[in-house]
Amino acid sequence: MHCMDEPDQNPPRRYRWPWWVLAAFLLGVLLAVLWMIFEVRTIEQERSPNIPPSTNPAP
Repeated sequence: MHCMDEPDQNPPRRYRWPWWVLAAFLLGVLLAVLWMIFEVRTIEQERSPNIPPSTNPAP
């Protein structure tokens, strides 16, 4: 007879792949945001010649 007070012989399995998928997704979002920031700065510098470039050109 099976009693409800007995501990489970097989604990629920904890998968790791959802965490890897979440980490990859968050990394992708972070890289996309950084890429867009740099692209916006580049386009703003191209459109407005009054803004000095962030790096000094070599003489």
